Amino acid sequence: MSAPKPQGLGFLKAAKARHAEEAIGHTEGLVTVLRLTSADLKPAEDSLRVAKELFAAHEFSKAVAEARRAEALAITLDERYSGYQKAAKALKDVVEDLRRIGLSTEDLEAMLGRSEEKVLAGIWENGSFVPNYLEARVILLNAEKGGRQLLEKASAASNAIFLAELSTEALVEVPGPADPKVFAEGAAVGLEAALHEATRNLALGEVDEAIRTAKEIEARAVRLRQEYIEAVRVLTATEIHLSELRGEGITTEKVERQVELARTMLGKGVIEPAVQMARRLSNEATKVGETYRAATTGLQDAELLYAQLTREGFHSYEADAAIRDARKAIREGNYARALDELERTHAAFVRRRNARQALAKALEETRIRVDVLKDKGLEFFPDVQELLGRAEREFRDGNYSGSSEDLRIATLLLGQPSKGPRA
Repeated sequence: MSAPKPQGLGFLKAAKARHAEEAIGHTEGLVTVLRLTSADLKPAEDSLRVAKELFAAHEFSKAVAEARRAEALAITLDERYSGYQKAAKALKDVVEDLRRIGLSTEDLEAMLGRSEEKVLAGIWENGSFVPNYLEARVILLNAEKGGRQLLEKASAASNAIFLAELSTEALVEVPGPADPKVFAEGAAVGLEAALHEATRNLALGEVDEAIRTAKEIEARAVRLRQEYIEAVRVLTATEIHLSELRGEGITTEKVERQVELARTMLGKGVIEPAVQMARRLSNEATKVGETYRAATTGLQDAELLYAQLTREGFHSYEADAAIRDARKAIREGNYARALDELERTHAAFVRRRNARQALAKALEETRIRVDVLKDKGLEFFPDVQELLGRAEREFRDGNYSGSSEDLRIATLLLGQPSKGPRA
């Protein structure tokens, strides 16, 4: 409503009245328009009412000042209310986004109620009691910031869970298993339960834990898929290698049975033990070939050496038995045992060679001693010469045991006292 017009005023007073009337009318129009925004303009309306009262009391300068104050107050409240509403809408949008991904929003919604309480509590400002839109807006902005951060983390967790699900699907759907269902059940053991746990963490707002769990699932699923592919490749290559070894006449049944077991494990989705077994069997297949060649070559060398030593008069029951056992071990496919027997053979050779060298040296030393003592009148000297000569012949014939025995007796006789003077 327009301010009442005064009567009987002078020209100057009439100009002031007209100016005050225009200011009050302008402010009243502004308040009327701004009232449509739902902002609480009561402090501005109160100030406008005071301006009208001053106008009615012919306090035109004061009426103008109060009208302008009402105008500034209305504009300020509208701007603050707009900022408050914008912050409230932003927070509500965040709340809605969090709800869509299943997160609890009670704490954020409580901030909406708290901000409304802050508005209603009001604040004194320049002599007017106004709605506290400023502090209420700060509450909303802080809540929205926290909500946005939670939303970003929740989105990251949701994406991580999605990627973990994709990686798990890629694992259980890998081509190759004879029974895909059985493989999927075995390969996904632990992964599905972990996915449920990550989803539960997200729903409870434990976002960091959900992200960590989801990334662990993704990494494990990717690694298991790679290990499955590697295990298939290694087992196939091992089977080809074993076939080649069989072509050489090498016994491979033991490794073949284990390869079959590894394939069975792999088909049931027991990937980690299967890939470890596949790697070990690949090495074992290579080792079987190497051991076979070392055993057969070693046996040939030992037989040639033994034949040569036999021609030189060397005979050893232990060497005979070791070579015989080595041949048997090769026939049975136990190549490692054959190598052990060949080591025993060579040890017998070495012991025999060492004994021969020691006996030869003892015979030589005894011959020198006999030659020195031949004129000393030893009572058993003829016997010593006979025993020593026989020991030397036995040595040349390879009868080292007999040679050693005769040499020992000869040595004992050499230790007897000399003959006494004839009567």
